[in-house]
Amino acid sequence: MKKLADRTFWWIELFAGLGFMTVGFFQDCSLTFGTAIISLALWPTLFLSAAACIYRLLHFKTYSKSRGFWLIAALCVTYLLSTFLNRRYGWYENIRTLIMQGILFLMVYCYKESRSAEDIRKRRVWIGFYLSVCAVLTVMSFAYMLLGKNEIFYPETPEMPLYYTGFYWGRLYGVYWDPNIGALMCCISLLLAIGVFSKNHNIILRIAMSCLVVLDVMYITFSDSRACHIAFVAGVIVFAVYYIMKNCRNKVVILFAVVAVALSAVLPTAIKSGYNSFAVQKSTSSSSGSHSGSGTSSNSSGKHSTATQLVIRPKETNAADISNRRIDIWKSAIEIFKEKPVFGVGHNTVLAYVEAEQEDSYLINNDHMHFSSMHNAFFDILVAQGAVGLLLYLTLAVWCIIAVFKNWKQISMQLQGIAPAYLAVLAAMVCASCFMSEILYVCSPMSFIFWMALGALMQTVKKEEGEHYAKSAKRLSRSV
Repeated sequence: MKKLADRTFWWIELFAGLGFMTVGFFQDCSLTFGTAIISLALWPTLFLSAAACIYRLLHFKTYSKSRGFWLIAALCVTYLLSTFLNRRYGWYENIRTLIMQGILFLMVYCYKESRSAEDIRKRRVWIGFYLSVCAVLTVMSFAYMLLGKNEIFYPETPEMPLYYTGFYWGRLYGVYWDPNIGALMCCISLLLAIGVFSKNHNIILRIAMSCLVVLDVMYITFSDSRACHIAFVAGVIVFAVYYIMKNCRNKVVILFAVVAVALSAVLPTAIKSGYNSFAVQKSTSSSSGSHSGSGTSSNSSGKHSTATQLVIRPKETNAADISNRRIDIWKSAIEIFKEKPVFGVGHNTVLAYVEAEQEDSYLINNDHMHFSSMHNAFFDILVAQGAVGLLLYLTLAVWCIIAVFKNWKQISMQLQGIAPAYLAVLAAMVCASCFMSEILYVCSPMSFIFWMALGALMQTVKKEEGEHYAKSAKRLSRSV
């Protein structure tokens, strides 16, 4: 009976995870953003997630042994306390965010050591789903760019920015409402694809992963996301260090690793420069053709217009502010922290607090939009949960880092080739979160993969290595 219950809830957790990522994909895609389809996916996901979480709470003693569990629980408690202390600015949105974050913690991060083999299979399905959907969205993005399907969507509230489809302001949005989000999604996809490639020897799968890597690099390039370019380089550095340490006497491997890091740093810029030069040259040629009175002047004129839009349209970023407004936002975060240093003002009540207490704040006094996010995960925590929340988060981070590096030999042996990919994902997400709001307080596929990867690494860090786990890992050594 117990085995039947475990198997049933394994399937429930599997589909709940797929549903969670689906909701995130719908929210990040400009074609479905703000539409009713999100609710259609959300409610079944919440139902399945609630069932999975209740089952895990019934086995609380087992799952509470997950590394860092009590620090995560303390994070949730301080979040709830912050919501209570700032309830006059609102509470419903904060509770909803806590529920979604709680699902990530309890269902995706927490684990039961005796189910390690089953968890490996579950993660394999989740990774496959993430890679497949990301590939479809990225292909659609380039299709929109090539077909010239460019649209502008105007927000209904000042809290939302203008967003686009296709190619605007010198950046590829595609079917993502924010090119930074699309680029980060592709960055995580790229790192996972490298892990799958290195772990599997199936020719067809390797070809598919190679194509996906190329596609992801191209989107990161044309999105012109500096934050995700940094994240991309950080992830590649993790792979490079891993292979150098593993093959420290193999000069070819060391050379290849160094070249890979160098390429990750310069390749996006080189591709972009080459494309811009080609587009300008093509635009000039088309313009010359139209003035010469050739029979193709009509088509050339259209191409000229598109090329001009792609290359010459001014950048969205203000050249005088390299941070693209982030420094002013971070200054506002510090101002809020000075007023509420201990428990913060709550995550979704930042604007309500600022409008009531800091009417001159940059967050609501700028020519762009009302900023409810600090565009930095650490400032988000500092504002939402104060010094207490940030201290708990940093303690959890340091504890996990120490655990991973102290037990890396064991982790890499048990997780086989996918371990460096998980570590690369964590490094990339942390780097990107210095310029974006990810990891916490968001319902995104990337945050889902982050907590899944962290849980997978922590699951292999045990005081005693069980024979059952070793055998399970060996049987599944060819699976992701």
